[in-house]
Amino acid sequence: MPERLGLLKTTLLDYPGRVASTIFTHGCPYRCPYCHNANLVSGPTPEDFISTDEVLAHLYRRRKVIGGVCITGGEPLVHRDLIDLCRAIKEIGLDVKLDTNGAFPDRLGEVVSAGIIDYVAMDIKTAFNSYERVGGDGESALESLRIIQESGIAHEFRTTVVPGIVDSDDLVAIADHLQPGDHYVLAQFRPGETLDPRFAGVEPHPGDVIRSWRDSLCERGIDCDVRGVI
Repeated sequence: MPERLGLLKTTLLDYPGRVASTIFTHGCPYRCPYCHNANLVSGPTPEDFISTDEVLAHLYRRRKVIGGVCITGGEPLVHRDLIDLCRAIKEIGLDVKLDTNGAFPDRLGEVVSAGIIDYVAMDIKTAFNSYERVGGDGESALESLRIIQESGIAHEFRTTVVPGIVDSDDLVAIADHLQPGDHYVLAQFRPGETLDPRFAGVEPHPGDVIRSWRDSLCERGIDCDVRGVI
């Protein structure tokens, strides 16, 4: 398992319906230009990361207070042995939520088949035939989506609607691959410090436009919601 991890001791946001802790892993194969966590994508492991043993000891002490653990990144499955971390958390008696971008369907299938994941949230970056916009492979992401849909595990899919990366046509293309029972979230993009400085000042899609996209998706029978939209 990863030697060092970031730790947010308590969160009410990262695991739906749970008081949780969030673990951050380092490294990601994608290069989303709008990413706000550039220090988790590449380069050295952040200095504020602590040993995995310390993280697990903290989770053990807090096991009666928190209801689960969210593992996020970066991209957690960039670590081939992430399954060992998931098992260690389950042995403590805590549920595990995995955040993933779907870049590693084989590894995702392994942790799903092991029965040690209780919730999966997958970021769908854009239309699957346009993943070159984020330096990714749309076929791998689509395979991961299907693995999650067939797993029976509680899940959600989400897309950050970034101008130049996601528009209404991309959302229609994504919707073609969603099924009844899938929960889909449209998340607002916030300008600021980004991996590609050119996206730092990009004007977000207006809130009423995003809500209209949500309404159109709901009309197609998709359980769609918005997040971070004013």
